[in-house]
Amino acid sequence: MTPYELRFEIFKQAYAHANDEYHAEFALAEMWNKDRSKTVKIDFPDFPSYEYIEALADKINSFVSSK
Repeated sequence: MTPYELRFEIFKQAYAHANDEYHAEFALAEMWNKDRSKTVKIDFPDFPSYEYIEALADKINSFVSSK
């Protein structure tokens, strides 16, 4: 693999992680809001931004690149 391919793989992993977090938070909000016994509703999460995914990719890259 070239360095570009490796960086793209790290970015894809960061995207997958952010996507999993989003879906977990969305499912929690959906379950909470459907419960009629709950009088307070919670907001649905925003989909992860590019900047958030890029920051996760930087964290993953730092971890992988550290000695």
